[in-house]
Amino acid sequence: MIKKLKKILVTTLSILFILSIAVFFFLRRSLAPLDGTMYVKNLSGPIRVLRDEYGIPHIYAQSKTDALRALGYVMASERLFQMEMSRRMTQGTLSEVVGDVALKSDKLYRSLGLRHTMEEMLANKMKSGEFDEKMFAEMEAYCDGINQYQSTHPLPYGMTLLRIKPRPFTPIDAYIMTGHMAYSFGVALKNDILMTSLAKNLTPGLFQDLRNDKLQTPLKFADAKTEALRILEPMMIATENHFSPYFDGSNSWLIGPQRSQSGKSILANDPHIGFSHPAVWFEAHIHTPTFELYGHYLPMVPFAVLGHSRHHAWGFTMSQTDDMDLYREKVDHEKKMVMFNKQWQPYRARSETILVKDKPATSFQVIETPHGPLMDEVLEEKNIALKWAFHTKGNDPITALYKMGEAKTMKDFEEALKPVSAPGLNVMYADPRNIAWWSVGDYAVKNNPNSDLILEGSSGDDEYQRLFTWDEKPHLVNPPSGIIVTANSRPTAAPAEMRGDWQADDRYQTIIGALSEKDLWKSDDFKELQTLNYNSNTPVILEKLLKQLSLNPAEQTKYGALLEKLRKWDLHSELNSSEASLYHQWNAENMTLLLSGLNEKEREAYLNTTHAWVFYKRVLKDENSEWWQRKSQKNLITEGFKKAVTKWTTLPTWGEIHTIEYVHPLGRSFPLNLIFNLGPYPIPGAYNEINNNKQRNLGADFKVLAGASTRRIVDFAKPQTSWGINPIGISEHILSPFYKDEVHMFIKGEYRPQLMDLQDIQKNQSHDLILR
Repeated sequence: MIKKLKKILVTTLSILFILSIAVFFFLRRSLAPLDGTMYVKNLSGPIRVLRDEYGIPHIYAQSKTDALRALGYVMASERLFQMEMSRRMTQGTLSEVVGDVALKSDKLYRSLGLRHTMEEMLANKMKSGEFDEKMFAEMEAYCDGINQYQSTHPLPYGMTLLRIKPRPFTPIDAYIMTGHMAYSFGVALKNDILMTSLAKNLTPGLFQDLRNDKLQTPLKFADAKTEALRILEPMMIATENHFSPYFDGSNSWLIGPQRSQSGKSILANDPHIGFSHPAVWFEAHIHTPTFELYGHYLPMVPFAVLGHSRHHAWGFTMSQTDDMDLYREKVDHEKKMVMFNKQWQPYRARSETILVKDKPATSFQVIETPHGPLMDEVLEEKNIALKWAFHTKGNDPITALYKMGEAKTMKDFEEALKPVSAPGLNVMYADPRNIAWWSVGDYAVKNNPNSDLILEGSSGDDEYQRLFTWDEKPHLVNPPSGIIVTANSRPTAAPAEMRGDWQADDRYQTIIGALSEKDLWKSDDFKELQTLNYNSNTPVILEKLLKQLSLNPAEQTKYGALLEKLRKWDLHSELNSSEASLYHQWNAENMTLLLSGLNEKEREAYLNTTHAWVFYKRVLKDENSEWWQRKSQKNLITEGFKKAVTKWTTLPTWGEIHTIEYVHPLGRSFPLNLIFNLGPYPIPGAYNEINNNKQRNLGADFKVLAGASTRRIVDFAKPQTSWGINPIGISEHILSPFYKDEVHMFIKGEYRPQLMDLQDIQKNQSHDLILR
């Protein structure tokens, strides 16, 4: 019997060993080439790709076209699976490879019509003579590099496991990717139906407190016929399945020469995006005799979204402009007509067919009204059209990115931004002597200021009056203070009629307050500020909570030590802080209790909006708010405290409950999550602190979903050695040395150099690849 068991054990171990070897070689075959010589068609000369110690490619070529062909080749070698899945999500073809789990997402993106919009824009440019052949040739070269790599190397293991047959990448894929960026900035599809439903069911006083901007004008909206909260599902499938990043916020600030120890301008930027695996940005440095740029690139997009050269740098935050509106339309489907401005007129329609893995294809029509496409395949409620600035004729973010990288002067850079209708951005600019901020995208003056509600589409009463001119949009150029800050809140210079889905001003006020504390700053100071786990509103809120807490003598004895500890807390959300756990849980319990009059779906949906934290701070300050009529402020805050302290047997540290897991598209279920996902890791910071790490909703657990997608600091005293960090690593390949080499650095708030000088790159060189 013992011999038989030994034989079974030896056999099992042998099989496992052989399987392990087979899996290793299966994974290894698709590793990116890092050294040696590769032969690439259509190059005008040899290209050298040096990798620094973090795997960042530094591409040395004789022309920009060659450099972009190499960029496509190298990016594909490290991120081809990410590029493929991003393309499929943004073009509504995910179901073809993952099944009907992605059908709602595919219907959403087909209804949005990103491809349709961009193809029309390009066709119009060709007709009008505005088509930039040089730029398009560079885009084609980049795609050629991707396609050459894809056709000459083993496919990534993700594509092999999902049995994806490769097809060529084309420039239209890049245009469409900017549409996804613009869509993830907008919130109308997620918010407006919810807010309309709440407006219908709550008193005006209760509802006004729930809004981002309290309006004094009477409520006027097209009534919601159904609850229709299922709109959240397509966005969740798109983000939680981790096929492509969604954009969530950002911090950025600029210091002019008079506020810098170096005497040169400094830019700091950390765009907040849903954490994904692989990471959002692909970093690369391009050097030619006539062009040089250190850039952060989106998958499939050949021009840097974030970047710096030796003479200029830029970053962005979401402007949160309200560039999406929902209109209830009167539609006669038999006659194929829609009423607009009180008159019936024909509508356009296009057919969409979605292939679904292991199931029949799904076909449907998308009806185009004068406001935009009907979202019938996405919303429970029918005949709701989406009016969206991205669909504006001539909107061309790709050309803007191209010209931003090519800009030689601040004026060149500003001109590059003007034609963009969406995405809505705060674009931050710096060169050695200048700092500037422009709010980019369409801002509309609207007849109906209640644009967070469903508008009425047939009468013409709720149409836009006009768009703001370029000069009317909020902006600053070289302000006397020498400081510019944007952090997704309402700009202080915004006209009263400007509508937005702005986030709370906590981060803005905290950053402004910190920058006012001393006259001169340096890069190392910015590293500390950018990773500060602090919100300047915390002492105000905590004082309010402690003041309103009402405990009997026995409870005072029971919780006395805990409360004393909380009073002495340094107010920072550090990993080892149990006080941070109690503080954040207390606020979460309070918000859930405050909104207990809403049904569960409404409450969960609302706590996911940008309005929720604004609402909470507003009603804490206003003891006469209607929200305290059901339960007094003192009683509710006390109940929230008791719920918080009884949640755990022992009060945990913040790092024990505030965690991040980087979820890979292949790691969405057990047991593949154990292989492909990274974490969970404890992570400091919190929602609305400068180190802004955001959980799913404000009343749920503290599993982080979004935060800094990169941290960048560029001091023009030495732009060739700036500072940055990636949340994970540059490669998506599990066997790459650059797969997760930055994870712990990022969590600890550390930085690495972003190098541009050849001698510095060679000192830190890890690999050397020649393309011939």
